Amino acid sequence: MKEYLTNQLKSKLIATLIIFALNSQIFSQANDYDINTYNGLKWEQFIKKAESDLNVKFYFNNSDIPDFTVKTTPKTKTLIQLLVYNLEAYKIHVSIDKRGNIFLSKGQKLITGLPSNFFKQQQSTQKSIQDTIDRNKEEKSKFIKTSRDYIAKTIIVGTKKKGVHKSRLKLDGTVRNSKTGEAVNNVTIIDKETKKGVVTNIKGEFSLVLNKGNHILEISSVNINKKQLKLDLLSDGKIEIWVEDKVIMLEGLEVRAQKNNLKEINMGIENLSSKAVKNIPLVFGEKDIIKVALLLPGVQTVGEGSAGFNVRGSPTDQNIFYINSVPVYNTSHASGFFSAFNSDAIDEFSLHKSNIPIEYGGRISSIFNIKAKQGREDGVTANGGIGFITGRVLAEGPIQKGKSNFVVGLRSTYSDWAVNMMTNNDKVKNSKARFMDALTSFTFRLNPKNLINIFAYHSRDKMTLAATKNDLDYKNTGASLNWFHYFKQNSLNISLVHSHYNFYEESKISAFTSYSNSNKIQHNELKATLKFKLDKENAITIGANSILYNNNKGSYIPLSSENPQEQIDFGKEKGLEAAIFIGAEWKVSEKLSLYGGLRYNLFSSLGPQQINTYKEGLPKIEENIIETITYGDNEFIKTFKGLDFRFSGRYLLKDNLSLKLSYNRMHQFLYVLSNTISVSPNYKWKLIDPNSKPIRGDQYSIGLFSNIFDHKFEFSVESYYKKSENVVEIKDGADLFSTPYFEQITLQGDLKAYGIELMLKKPKGRLSGWINYTYSLSEIKVDDEFGENRINNGNKYKSNYDKPHNLNIVGSYIFSRRWRMSANFVYSTGRPITYPSSIYKFGEGIRLHYSERNAYRLPDYYRLDLSFTMEGNLKKQKIAHGSWTFSIYNVLGRKNAYSVYFNRENNALKGYKLSIFAAPIFSLTYNFKLGNYDN
Repeated sequence: MKEYLTNQLKSKLIATLIIFALNSQIFSQANDYDINTYNGLKWEQFIKKAESDLNVKFYFNNSDIPDFTVKTTPKTKTLIQLLVYNLEAYKIHVSIDKRGNIFLSKGQKLITGLPSNFFKQQQSTQKSIQDTIDRNKEEKSKFIKTSRDYIAKTIIVGTKKKGVHKSRLKLDGTVRNSKTGEAVNNVTIIDKETKKGVVTNIKGEFSLVLNKGNHILEISSVNINKKQLKLDLLSDGKIEIWVEDKVIMLEGLEVRAQKNNLKEINMGIENLSSKAVKNIPLVFGEKDIIKVALLLPGVQTVGEGSAGFNVRGSPTDQNIFYINSVPVYNTSHASGFFSAFNSDAIDEFSLHKSNIPIEYGGRISSIFNIKAKQGREDGVTANGGIGFITGRVLAEGPIQKGKSNFVVGLRSTYSDWAVNMMTNNDKVKNSKARFMDALTSFTFRLNPKNLINIFAYHSRDKMTLAATKNDLDYKNTGASLNWFHYFKQNSLNISLVHSHYNFYEESKISAFTSYSNSNKIQHNELKATLKFKLDKENAITIGANSILYNNNKGSYIPLSSENPQEQIDFGKEKGLEAAIFIGAEWKVSEKLSLYGGLRYNLFSSLGPQQINTYKEGLPKIEENIIETITYGDNEFIKTFKGLDFRFSGRYLLKDNLSLKLSYNRMHQFLYVLSNTISVSPNYKWKLIDPNSKPIRGDQYSIGLFSNIFDHKFEFSVESYYKKSENVVEIKDGADLFSTPYFEQITLQGDLKAYGIELMLKKPKGRLSGWINYTYSLSEIKVDDEFGENRINNGNKYKSNYDKPHNLNIVGSYIFSRRWRMSANFVYSTGRPITYPSSIYKFGEGIRLHYSERNAYRLPDYYRLDLSFTMEGNLKKQKIAHGSWTFSIYNVLGRKNAYSVYFNRENNALKGYKLSIFAAPIFSLTYNFKLGNYDN
């Protein structure tokens, strides 16, 4: 017995000394090394430096610890003290084992030493040892050694039988959102041993060739929590990887210029998720994706209630809108008061202002690309809202779980009721403004390599304006069939698209001027894009597309015998636009990345058309017509060619500062004819023909991008210079209904625009939002040796959309999980306008003399909006969740001038200011969705 006790005491003493010595080694290292050298390091930098300096290893779950800055104090003398001081606020426990491994765990502290009763009794000694060994095995089965993360259980892929005689195996997989089941694209999967990686395609799928055996895969993206998986790869096989969003509950606004503000090569692009639209106060409380775009730098409109927008000093017809590959030619309801898109159905949208991807063409100013929701995988659900003006509903869910899903969205107005409630004015009460829009999307996963999406969109407006006795009826209809094929790291997308826009108008303000007017344009497109991923950083894109335009320019029909004007048929025209393109992205080094591309365009003007031939060198007026040639259906008239260029580069000056530049050359083969300042539904599209030239645009951009104040803020400054040739302008006093030959009432000139855009964003936290300021100038010059071919006597004049100063402040503050407030303030210089400068008598009549074109400006514009949102209770188990949003548009009641018009009173001119919203607009909206808020 004495010998046993002696041996037990010796064993206990030796074990205690060993543990003490090993632990003391770590503490002494920390004491020997100056702990203050870690002060101010980011967490990831600290980990790498500590592991290198002190020969220790850290083990932790990356998602438990935010990216913060390490700080020291005079009291922190050792590494352990430093860790405890910095991690205590995040409820992270620090544990250390006898080998110098440091474990950081959230919630419960890990036990790394022997239990206190290990040596108590001989009878229980063996059992205690075995229990400890079992516990250690259990911990090792849960976690695999890595300097970044704990890794869960091993996933076995394939079978030994199928993998016999194979050393290289193919792993196919899909990355999905753990909450919605939706596929997640742009996720990077890297094998930690070989450093071989791949990025998921648009449908979340990837393919990776690896050696047989064990692998650790690291899964990461800017929008998900980073994770790692251990695989035992026995044969070819498939896996599904489920990831979690990297978001904060009830985050108010989300704005990001690129996937990575510093390292991405893109510039002049704004990406917004549907969350960005959620809280911004808008007129009548209606969520409006386009009105949110107007709060971004470089994006403006000529006034409230106007359709479309102007990007970096260019006309609205130089922008194109896509929703799931479908081009939308009229993007507004109620002549511009509302967007034609149901924001509930939109997943995200991007606006390319420069550095436009090579696969896009046909417009020289901007590409507005909208991605509709794909549809949930975890079950059928619905959401919507009811406001004073509109009601909307969206349903989504699986058709066959894991293989197919659907989205159906509807929106309609009941504004007639609201108008009758708000006024007793008969002219207003008898007006009507009905509109609706609908979309459907069906996605079918045929197999891991093939996916098909079928999308359809429709919108319609019917308006009666009692004051002017105008009836308007216009609609968009479109559909797309998209096939995605994935092989290895590459993808092929083939799209078949149809879209058309119809417009019909009747005006009966007087029998002398009553008429009907109509037009229609059809767009049929076939497009194929092939993307090769050479490696993680380098890629090549090649493809081709072809568009057939059918443009019915409509007719002007007098509706009364008292109307002296004759009926005019403006005719039909066709055009075939085709292009092939190639682009490449090349990462030269860690600091330098480049992108370049070429796009070769062809446009053929086709019959049926009547084309005038004019005397060479003379103005295109009726007196100078030599002959009129009639071309038959689909007969080639003339073909135009144009080569587009794309170039951009990014150089990383510092870890938090990058320099970017880009150059675009683009061609455009159609334009809008309108003699109003604002784009209205009755505008006519016109294709290029032998009597006009393609519009060509060049844009140079340079910018600095930085993440500041511990990456809590993003700052960018971009400067641009644009030159557009052959921009179409309407002649002074021209009447669009006077002739079917539009070359006689239009001229082509040059537009120059330049500016600088500054933006500061805070994307996260209780207080989030952005501030941007734009200074810009936009000028047009139309000159010729003949006076008939000049505007403004051949001198430069400000474009209709030139607004030098523009300031937007957008913010949202979360008071609690249920209460939040949002506000935005907008200021801009008034747009240019032409005023009558004098009045004189000529013969028996009175004549007005006008100033030079756009020589004056409207008063400056400013507006403040507010909104308050109250969420329903946030219980976990609920049938439905609801929220109320109260908005005030134009809180200050500012009477911003939309236009200024003049009346002659007693042989004098008197000016009047027209305001669209001259008083605060209050609205209350109820939003609902099935399930609790988080779902």
